[in-house]
Amino acid sequence: VLGVEVKHDNPVTRTVVSENIDRLRFTFGVQMLQETTDKGDRNPSSVNLLIQFQRSGVWNTEFDITINGKITTQYLASVVADNLPPRPFSVRMVRVTPDSTTDRLQNKTLWSSYTEIIDIRQGYPGTAVAGLLVDAEQFGSQQVTRNYHLRGRIFQVPSNYDPDTRTYTGLWDGTLKPAYTNNPAWCTMDILTHPRYG
Repeated sequence: VLGVEVKHDNPVTRTVVSENIDRLRFTFGVQMLQETTDKGDRNPSSVNLLIQFQRSGVWNTEFDITINGKITTQYLASVVADNLPPRPFSVRMVRVTPDSTTDRLQNKTLWSSYTEIIDIRQGYPGTAVAGLLVDAEQFGSQQVTRNYHLRGRIFQVPSNYDPDTRTYTGLWDGTLKPAYTNNPAWCTMDILTHPRYG
């Protein structure tokens, strides 16, 4: 967490040394963003920031960000950088817009934080994995609930078995067919005989 104000004549610089990170997330924003006229009207304003990496001793712009609008409270946004230079390297946030010299223009910028992201490559063969990223502010103080409709796994069941009604019709001819089922007998048979985990 940084929480550092970014000024026009004073870019904020940090050094990244972790070898095993894959991406960086930068969170930045404005404290307020508005311009007040002589008559007291509050109008939208804009501010321009750059996120730069130092590659081979030269500062290269990775993101050119403009925040526009009329914002009366702190506003934060984020971007993710994937193409990272070899470690260690320096990263800086530059304010292109000149700093306000009057109370009529509210446009202070801040670098709130940067997050080092390590991608974990995991394999779950034959498995469905669900992930969800939710902005907690959208739900206030309520707990986020999720619902999934799952049919289960496809198992080998007798050819005369109807998995929807869990009934058998006629005599079984000894063959099996693939079907979705939650019947404990056929689930158990799959657990015992499956070539990967049985």
